Amino acid sequence: MDLPAAVREQLLVHEQTPLGPLTTLGVGGPAPWVLEPRSREELLLAVTELAAAGLPWRMLGHGSNLLIGDAGVPEIVIRTSRMDGIWHHGKREHALRVAAGTSLARLVSVAQKQGLAGAEALIGIPGTLGGAVAGNAGSRHGSIGDVLVSVTVVQRDGSVQERACTPADFGYRSSPFRGEVVLDAVLQLRPEAPAAIRARLAAILAAKRESQPLTAASAGCIFRNSADAPSGRRIEQAGCKGLSVGGAIVSERHANFIVNTGGARAADVLELVAAVQQRVAEQGGPPLVLEVELWGVDPPGAAAAAARAPSARGG
Repeated sequence: MDLPAAVREQLLVHEQTPLGPLTTLGVGGPAPWVLEPRSREELLLAVTELAAAGLPWRMLGHGSNLLIGDAGVPEIVIRTSRMDGIWHHGKREHALRVAAGTSLARLVSVAQKQGLAGAEALIGIPGTLGGAVAGNAGSRHGSIGDVLVSVTVVQRDGSVQERACTPADFGYRSSPFRGEVVLDAVLQLRPEAPAAIRARLAAILAAKRESQPLTAASAGCIFRNSADAPSGRRIEQAGCKGLSVGGAIVSERHANFIVNTGGARAADVLELVAAVQQRVAEQGGPPLVLEVELWGVDPPGAAAAAARAPSARGG
């Protein structure tokens, strides 16, 4: 697979790049090409040139909430993490326009320092704005969809659309922008004293550190929560904490996290996922459904049969 000349000449381009190091879980094989646009214009160029050449691609931010197979993927990967920027909206008071590759950590920090509240639920989530919009990232404290008012996307022909949205357009890990190429988004926040926001952020982060393995290599929560109970509780009740396959282990701190202890393969994680699903299924209740996105592999075991099972908002 060869790249269009304009892409080779104008973008940062990496050939046969291992994807594991570009994810928070740290597993996964290579992509034939990884492109790193540094601006809105470069992303537009990449999308239009690849589309015109009939070349398939995938979008990658910080690589959280993602499990990539050991064989990698055949598609080109466009990585947006160099597209970093936050601006005050020109017409909306207390609103920020945020570029797709901006980390949620930076977004939360900038908003706090500017005395803008509403993004605190995103603290401790190791993702980028684009990925958060596509998956309605959040926690029990709220989701990014609660504060989004518009999202700018690019179509395959290079046309750019800014689409308005409201909280009603989003659900538990569901978003009308899944599968879209996000350029940026506008968050409508509210004024509040920076000290008060900082205190709230500290409390949320302390609670997460107490209950989640934030410093470990993981993809975040592996399974969606059901209407019955949080998946972590069901996994713990099934006796799965500490269960391991190869270098992958169910976290002792939060059972809905699978941690790469070093040298784990995607095959290890998938085998462990299937084992957890089986043990939980034996306890009764709805099957566990994967929350993480899979690249280059099929859902294992019960997840495949339950891929369309309904779920309820949780944290």
